[in-house]
Amino acid sequence: KCMQSVSNILGVLVYQCPLDVLEQRILSRAKKSGRSDDNLESLRKRFATFEGDTMPVIDTLRIIEKSTASLNVVDIEADQPLDEVWDDTQSAMNAFLQDDILHANAKLLQAVETNDETQYQRLCAGEFFTEKDVFQKQEQPGNATNIRNAQIEFIMGTKATVSYDRDDLDVRETRIWSHRGNQGWCNIHFVRTPLRGADHEAAC
Repeated sequence: KCMQSVSNILGVLVYQCPLDVLEQRILSRAKKSGRSDDNLESLRKRFATFEGDTMPVIDTLRIIEKSTASLNVVDIEADQPLDEVWDDTQSAMNAFLQDDILHANAKLLQAVETNDETQYQRLCAGEFFTEKDVFQKQEQPGNATNIRNAQIEFIMGTKATVSYDRDDLDVRETRIWSHRGNQGWCNIHFVRTPLRGADHEAAC
């Protein structure tokens, strides 16, 4: 709660690994690392600290997860080969980002449908409104939240496109989103193409 003004938690990754596997890995690493703390005594102390200090936090997050759709706690089996651990990590992170972007897109479409220009501006980059009234001239309220065939594609870690069919306008609408730090995901561009030979196209 104290961090809500400066941080947005999309999800939590919990790497599960049995103590005996950790011990084997530490002993193996100790042969080359030269680290003074690569020994079983230090490992067991770290593991005990983790169990005593960190696990209660994770348990609390699991309780929160049950009461909100905005937080996901994902367990990853860390005793797998490294490549498989990375694959599971990447899949979980992509899912966190996908949910966050789609949530932002849904809020924007709701703002369009309800003609809520204030909320709309919160979800768009500031440069979106330079020298033109995007909301009044380009957006069309209609039944904006009635969409189908939604697809999301990551351009890079901080940018993504969300595309979907809008039957109310008879168009395929594509929005480009960019993550702007504490501001979160911002819509920076959109384009519409006709679905069935309609003669209109809009872009911003």
